[in-house]
Order: sequence, then C-alpha cells, then structure tokens
Amino acid sequence: MKKILKWLKGPKSDFILFVIFLVLLNLVGYRAFVRFDLTAPKSYSLSKASKTVVKNLETPLSVRVFFSDGLPSTYSNVYQYVKDILVEYKGAANKNFSVSYMDMSKAENEELARDLGIQQVQIQEIKNNEVGLKQVYMGLAIAYGDDIEIMNPVQTSDGFELEFTTRVSKMISMADALSGLAKNEKLSLTLYLSDDLKKLGISGTEEADQIIRDAYNVVNRQNFDRIDYKVVSPDAVEADALAAKYGLQTISYSDRGLQKKAVIGLVLEYGEKFYALPLEIQRSLFGYVVGGLEDVETSLNDGLHNLFSNAKALGYITGHGEVDHTSADYAANFEKLISNNYELKDIDLNSADIPAGMNAIIINGPKQDFTEEELYKIDQFLLRGGNVMIFIDGTVDDGKNQMYGLGHFITNNNNLDRLLAKYGIEHKKNMIMDKNCITSQNAQYGELHYWWVPTLHKKQLAKKHVITNNLGYVYLLQSSSLDPADALENKNLKVTELAKSSEEAWALEDDITLHPLYLEPPADASQFTQYDLALLLEGKFDSAFDEAPEGITKAAASEGQNDENALVTSNFVKASVMPGKLFVAGSSEITTRQVIDENGSSPVSMFLMNVVDYMNGNEELCTMRTKSLSVNNLTIKSKAGVNIWKYLNSFGLAVIVVICGLIVLRLRSARRRSINKKYNPDDSRTITK
Repeated sequence: MKKILKWLKGPKSDFILFVIFLVLLNLVGYRAFVRFDLTAPKSYSLSKASKTVVKNLETPLSVRVFFSDGLPSTYSNVYQYVKDILVEYKGAANKNFSVSYMDMSKAENEELARDLGIQQVQIQEIKNNEVGLKQVYMGLAIAYGDDIEIMNPVQTSDGFELEFTTRVSKMISMADALSGLAKNEKLSLTLYLSDDLKKLGISGTEEADQIIRDAYNVVNRQNFDRIDYKVVSPDAVEADALAAKYGLQTISYSDRGLQKKAVIGLVLEYGEKFYALPLEIQRSLFGYVVGGLEDVETSLNDGLHNLFSNAKALGYITGHGEVDHTSADYAANFEKLISNNYELKDIDLNSADIPAGMNAIIINGPKQDFTEEELYKIDQFLLRGGNVMIFIDGTVDDGKNQMYGLGHFITNNNNLDRLLAKYGIEHKKNMIMDKNCITSQNAQYGELHYWWVPTLHKKQLAKKHVITNNLGYVYLLQSSSLDPADALENKNLKVTELAKSSEEAWALEDDITLHPLYLEPPADASQFTQYDLALLLEGKFDSAFDEAPEGITKAAASEGQNDENALVTSNFVKASVMPGKLFVAGSSEITTRQVIDENGSSPVSMFLMNVVDYMNGNEELCTMRTKSLSVNNLTIKSKAGVNIWKYLNSFGLAVIVVICGLIVLRLRSARRRSINKKYNPDDSRTITK
C-alpha cells in the first residue's frame, strides 16, 4: 500500500491518472452533455416551436432513419446533421419520442424502406479519380399512431428542421394540443345573451342556450373536458363594454318609450386570446331570428383550431383586378409556396363576408376601386384582430408597347389608398428606381442596369425582426414607396420598416417605360433619397369609418311593426377589440414567377413565406426557415474592393500569423536586451534561452 501511495504521489503516475480522468469525464459527458451553438442564427439548435411540438406527445411518435453507409463527404455531413438535430429533438421531447437508425446493409431493412415508400436515390461519387454513380438510401419515416409521413430524399440540411416540425405538427391532432395544457388550465365558452331579448319575440333566443349546450357537450368530450361553459345576461352598460372588448353585436330598441340596449354573442376564450363565434340577430321574412345556431358544433371546432392550430385558411380578395393566384404566368408559385401550411380561399367582398374563423386575408395587386361596404369589411376585420396583407402597386401597365416587349406604366388610382391613409400610411403613386440594382452584360450595349429591380442588402432590411433578420438580400421589383409618418405618431401601433431602398434611389411617377436604354439616373445627386418599400404595423387601430355605411348595420322594422318598436342592430367597432397586424408592400410583382421559383429557395420566396407565417402567428417557422441560409453577400460595388476582399480571405490569415510572429520575435528580443542591460550592462554576451 505504501508503494502504491508513493507511486500516486510521484510524477510517474501523472500520465496514467490523466488518462483515467479523461475516460471518466467522457463517461459523465455521455450521460449529461452540454452543447454550445455559436452560429448567429442558431443553426444547430432547436427553435421554440420545435420543442413545443414534441414535448407534450400523448401518443408514441417514432422516427426511423434510412441512410446508407459510406456516403460521400457532402452527404455524410447531411447525415451527421440529421443525427445531431434528432438528438436535440430527443432531448426536448418526453418519453413518447423515439429514434431508430436502420442498418441498410440488411435485406430486411431495405424491404421495410421499400414498403414505406422510401426509394433509393442516385448520387455522384468520386472514387480513385473516377466519377461514378451510386444508389443510396437517404430518407426518414415518421410514425404517429396510424399515420406515417415520409421525408425522402434528405439531401441537404437546409430547411430540415422546418420540414420535420411541420410534418410532425400536422400529424398531431387538436386533442393532443389540448391535452398538453396544464391540469388547471381550461378554455371558457361564454354565451352573452341579454334576458330582455327573449321578451322581444326574436326567434331562437329561448332555444339558444340549449342548442349551444348540446354542441358544447359533444365538443368538450372530444377534447378531454377542457372547456367550461356559462351563460351571462349583460345589462345596458355591460353591453357597450362587451361590444368594445369582443366586437359583439349590440341591439338598440324602444320599450314603453325608453331606449334600451342589449347584446348577443358567443365567445371562446383562452388566456388573452379569444374567438367570437358567429352568433347575431338577423332579419328574416318572418321577423327577427338568431343566426349562427344552425351548426354551432362546427363553429366551435373552427374556434378551437383558430386558437391552437397552425394550419389556417387564408382569404384571397378578388373582384378588383387582383393578381391571379391560379395562373402559372402570375402568382401560382406563390400559392404553391404556402400550400403546405395554408389554403387560399377566394373571397368576393361584394357578395360575401370574410368567413368567421379566418385569421388573415391577402389583397394582391388591386387595380379597380372597392365599394364603401368592401372597405368597411376589411376595416372591421382588422379591428377585430384580423391580419391583413396588402401588395399594392403605385403604377400599372396600361398595355401599350407590348408588341415591342416593353411595358408602359401609368398611375394606379385605387381607393384602397384611402384606407391605408387612415391607418397612417401614405402610399405614393410612383415606381422606385435604385442604383443598387440588378445588372447584366450585353454584347451590343455593354452593362445594362435594371433600375426598377432594387437589390436590398442586410443593412436595408430590418435587422431585429424575425421576418428579415437572417436574409442577406431581397429583390423588390417595381415597388412604389410608402410613408409611415402618421403611423409612427400613433402610440397604439408598433411600426417596423421591413425593407428600404438604398440612399441612391429616385422615384418616377407616370408614363414609365421599363427598358434599361430608356432610363437614366438623375444628374442632380440631390434627387436621390431612401424610400420605404415594405412596412409592418402591429397593435390597435382606429377605424377608418365614423360609422358603418348605410345598409350594412341597420335592420329595418319588421312588417307589421311600428317604427318605434324597430330593432336597430350594430356590429360597428370604432377601435380595435384585439391587436391586429397590417403588412403593406409597394409591389404585387414580388408575388409572381418573375422572382418566385417553384422550390421556394429564392430570397424573395423566403421573405414572402416569412411574412405569411408571421401574420398567422407562426413566427418560429420564420427562424427555422432561414437559420441555415448562406446569403450574407458583400455589398462592395468596385472591382478593386472585390479583389481586396478576395485576396484578404485567401491569404489574409497567413499574413496576419506572420506579422504576429514577427511582432512576438521583436518583443522577445527587446526583453532580452532589457534584462541584459539591467543585470549585466557591461557583458557583451546575449541571452539565448
């Protein structure tokens, strides 16, 4: 024992003890490891949305990974990334998440892959200085209950987390989302129905409670009894407060010469979020009736999806010359991009209302005026917590010069601008040209500048907003300018200037022909300025109307009733009952095939998908989509500057190391001289060690 203790205390044991320490440290690290993601967009870390999806799984979810061995380095790096990110999912999930890595050298695993629909893909391989082709497996199978999703092939790490989380999220039912709530958390369903309405002979007021209760019992059983139901009879004072808070319908009527007010509405509420189900007094041939009782169960399920589900329908406004989202020549690629999470549904506001449960609408390139009633519907949708995306052009092509391949653009006098002005945005009738634009080389004319296609780099995009913070550049072609000065003065609104032109931009207002030979920058530099091209307003808006347009809010007296007994109904909201979002871009051309590719890999495609996700409350998808992008381009314009940075990146590090070495050498020599001078100034010898 003494010899062992002596050996441990001696220097001979140091190496052995160090090796034992490393082994023990690795064993501990295998069980409890810590990773640090030092990339700016956190490319190797899970987003909050991904963690939320897998942490509350009620049913086992299994992932089978089918990757062949011996992949070339490009694809083996992808496989390593997939394994690393699945480890992150496993760490964030509960016990119901499992991962299996299939050995593809076994025949039974190949057969399983084929049965699941995972096919081999052909890749290029360089071996022994020869280029060959190889058939390999690179896919995943995700199983949740009886549902199976296939990801095949997985040939890049870009967008992997987004696709994986999106597929898993689709597989998880609404019941799983509700079961993930804490035990003491519940939703509340409240019927607001003033008792006085039952005395007015309105059909449906007596039966409303029972009809709603029956539907509630069915839906509540389907969702783990997570909903509480109650009935409230508000008085006249409470009626106005409820109308202001939830946007419920108020009813004014006369009772024995006294003017009274009542309210009706059905509200599903969870925390600070709520959904007002369609329930209101309507005029019929036989008097007044409570509308919305026909299918309460469906409305209630729609409300649950509105509060919890990521998959939503988007309203696409039509009837004013908007861009056709079904045509391959126009915005079909835009619809394809968002089709994984959203469904575009056409809405003609002239004949229909915006459907209850719809979270957002798109107004894309209108060329004709809206009626007062249509503008009012858009206004009230925004004030009730809806989200509105507007792509509006300052100029439109009048069809001239088409035979020569040139467009001729004139002012777009669309009255949607009047609505924007009320919200604090002045939309200018122009088209912005920019020196920082797309260029090309022409054999006959040399370098051509497409001034109407500005290239917006990172410094012209909102750095701290999730829509744009990971984008390196965006093309916003044929854009008009937006002035948010009045909106910035509104303390109830948060204004984000998402995209700006460069400081070397100028505006053209009418009679514009888009051809690089016909356009030149102004000679006077004072005419250059910077313009806002895309804005985002969030918060509580004031209505653009003082009152509802005639014929949309007032119900005339029923036949056989005196005017003094008529009911006057109003759903008019003067100020926002819930915060809304308004996105405005000065161009509809950015939604067309000119800049949107089918695969959604272009910067403009990323920008638009981020906008749609953010406007629908899926901001975490924006981060997942752009976290692995490599689009941080230099903004240097001169060739000399480009060459300087090129050579600096190629040889700069080596030069810096040499310079640092020379500096250290000089410092050491100076230190030797100072020591020699201090302790032995008369000695001519030098210190060599």
